[in-house]
Amino acid sequence: MASMFGVIAAGRLVETDFSQISEARFLKNIADVETVNHLVIFMTGSVPFPDGYGGLVYFSWPEPNAAPIWQYLGHISNQKPSAIFKLSKIKQGQQTNVLAFGQQAFSHTAQIGISIEPFSS
Repeated sequence: MASMFGVIAAGRLVETDFSQISEARFLKNIADVETVNHLVIFMTGSVPFPDGYGGLVYFSWPEPNAAPIWQYLGHISNQKPSAIFKLSKIKQGQQTNVLAFGQQAFSHTAQIGISIEPFSS
C-alpha cells in the first residue's frame, strides 16, 4: 500500500516511510532532530481521509530514560493537506498539550505521530 503521509525535515529529502501502529495511528522516527528547525507534514495524495476526518499531528522529543511525551502540533485534512511546524517553539523540556500516543517504549530518536480522528462540527 502506498504511504498516506510524508515528512520533510528542513534541509533533508522527503520521507514517506511512516509505520502504521494501529488502524488509525501512524509513527515516523526523525534522526538527528537537534539540527532540524522546521518539519513539513503532508498527505501524499494516494489515500484521502474519510469524510469528516483528519490527521492530528503530534511530536515527541527523544527521551532515552523515559516514555515519550507527545505534544500536539496541529492537523492536516483533505482541505489542508500539508502543514509546516516550527520545532524551536517546542524545544525539549517545554511540554505543552501533553498526550500519550502509540507505544510507550523508551525512544532515542524524535518521533512524529499522526492520529486519524473525526473532526467535530
